[in-house]
Amino acid sequence: MFSMFLYPIPDIKNEPEFINRFDEVFNDELTAVIASSNIDTDWDSVGWRGIMLNNGVMWVDTDGKIIAVNTQNAKEQALAKSLIEQGKQSLHASINTFEKPVLDWKTANYHIRVDDLGDHNFRYAVWGIDKKPSDKPDMVLLNGDITFEGSGGNHNYTFKNGRYSYVLQVTIIGCDTSPPGWLEVYKGDELLLAEDVISAH
Repeated sequence: MFSMFLYPIPDIKNEPEFINRFDEVFNDELTAVIASSNIDTDWDSVGWRGIMLNNGVMWVDTDGKIIAVNTQNAKEQALAKSLIEQGKQSLHASINTFEKPVLDWKTANYHIRVDDLGDHNFRYAVWGIDKKPSDKPDMVLLNGDITFEGSGGNHNYTFKNGRYSYVLQVTIIGCDTSPPGWLEVYKGDELLLAEDVISAH
């Protein structure tokens, strides 16, 4: 149904789940922000991406359907911390130390993780799709860069390895058929590979 854009907390996918988890997302602070907002000054239409409140705190489409909520209350923060600690236990010892998980993606051929080691020091780890996160990654790259594209929240992470660049394009606001993102691999300026994300956690 909509994304909370705050991995590792799972997205809300349907109406019953939205009802059950309403208080988890819409706490008193957020509902007060929405209730007191001014349609003329606090809400902005951002083309095909939808309509945003307060520079992206919440997004809705033109039919009023919630697309994303980009805040995290105390209850969610506690849940996220618990999920992060659980997730660390399932990873290979070489990569189970980090401050915050960022992406956990699968494409047709790869399983990819991006973690924040602290102060936006991003790390990229990748396995063949037939391997498990508890296996040693096939490759680990450090010092990734993040680049935001406009006000919609879409962004990418870029990791360098000699002449090769590994770019993870993240779709926050897209159309109904947009994948959560995709992987691009370049050698210099030559695009060698592009694969859509088929599973995002």
